[in-house]
Amino acid sequence: MVAGYLLIYIIAWTTATSLFDPAVPYDAIEALSWGSNAEFGSPKNPYMVGAVMAVGKILAPIIPLNVYWYLSHFVGVSMGMLGVWLLSRRLFGDNEIALLAFMSLNLSSAVNFDTIPYNDNYLLITLWPYIFLFFVKAIFDRPGYWFALAIAAGLAAMSKYSSFVFLPFMFLYTLWSPVARRAYRAPWIYLAILLYLLILAPNALWLSQHDYAAFHWVHSEIDRGLNRDAVMAMLAVFYPALVLLALLLTRGGAFRWPNTQERLAVPLVFLPPVVLIVVYFTLHSGARPTEWLQPFAMLTPVVLFSCLDLDKVKTLRHVSIFFAGIAFVFCVVYTLILQQDIRGAGTKFKYIKNLGAEVNAIWRAKYHTPLKYVGGSHFSQWMTFYAPDHPRTTTPWSNEQKPNVYNAQLSVDDVLAHGALFVSDPGGACDQNNFEGAMANLPGVVIVDKQTFSFRDEKGELVTLCLGFAAPRAVSSPTQ
Repeated sequence: MVAGYLLIYIIAWTTATSLFDPAVPYDAIEALSWGSNAEFGSPKNPYMVGAVMAVGKILAPIIPLNVYWYLSHFVGVSMGMLGVWLLSRRLFGDNEIALLAFMSLNLSSAVNFDTIPYNDNYLLITLWPYIFLFFVKAIFDRPGYWFALAIAAGLAAMSKYSSFVFLPFMFLYTLWSPVARRAYRAPWIYLAILLYLLILAPNALWLSQHDYAAFHWVHSEIDRGLNRDAVMAMLAVFYPALVLLALLLTRGGAFRWPNTQERLAVPLVFLPPVVLIVVYFTLHSGARPTEWLQPFAMLTPVVLFSCLDLDKVKTLRHVSIFFAGIAFVFCVVYTLILQQDIRGAGTKFKYIKNLGAEVNAIWRAKYHTPLKYVGGSHFSQWMTFYAPDHPRTTTPWSNEQKPNVYNAQLSVDDVLAHGALFVSDPGGACDQNNFEGAMANLPGVVIVDKQTFSFRDEKGELVTLCLGFAAPRAVSSPTQ
């Protein structure tokens, strides 16, 4: 049943988003850049975001990049939901409780439409349940699971640094629990720690060579000051747990202290980071606490059930069916909002798809060669995703500028050989744009032609761009 549901979930949400979403979010542009660079880090995240998108680039001849963006998200989320089911079965030994924990996730926006805009959160949703599953199994089942924990925790940390928050409390639990302390008498946990550090080491080296760019970015996003949105963010993320709690209490459920060491381990490791993050974001403004808290929603049903006595609840299956119905309603409503273009949701930035293809076709008609490089404005970055040739950006890495989208392998000789297309911001006029800033790091590259390009945006308004052409070296005179 669980496998069948997840297959339907993946197909339904991937189809709805890939067909009706007007354009991928900017996070997809960043992920494609990081995946193309094939480095062990990026200006915002460790290497897993880029690694997953690099797979999409390899599969692009079979699966279009925009479809892969949605497919990877919902495959990841479904794997996380499966992890919640497996963790619940291990802790409670009850299929109905495990099914309810699994199905109740459908009420959370974090597992459907809220996961789409981010290139990292869906990876945490994928991996965090397995961190807790393998932690419990390593302590109470077999020590070999320490290696599985090292891999899951390592990949989660290399998806987003916030995954480190569980480690101090896992360590404290192993010191506090007599059963867990036995792990330190065998070599397995030490070998697993070494494996974990090996997974992290390439990113640590990358950070040292790139002026710790990701840490600078986080610091630039946060300022001191009271943030009134933190409490609302907590409610926006954890409202499904409140609904689930209300349903169970009205059916005979009651609070109790976790009655096994396994069940106690989960809230003791999970709850302190949540409290610390909420307190931190309450005292700091500028960041997006909802984004940081959303992955925690995956484990709230397990934490809740660890602290509830459900013996007097006659049946949980009806509640599971209710949440399955919620899942269907969410998917249908989301699709209708896009299909009916309610408040512009189905057309916002939609023109970028055709624009990328048309600009790419202009280059091909002019030089009869693939478009390899594109640069200029921030707007030009969208061409890397939506131009069919998927050109690389002409922006190099800089420890001073730390650009989000860049080309780690940029070679001026390659740009001279293959040429480059420079794109202005919308509204840019060719007589006022020489693309000096974009060409400052490209000595010898010369724009030989300019062209005004017009298109209509989602509101039907006419918008102009200036296209600047640096001809490939092999082309002596472009076809006019």
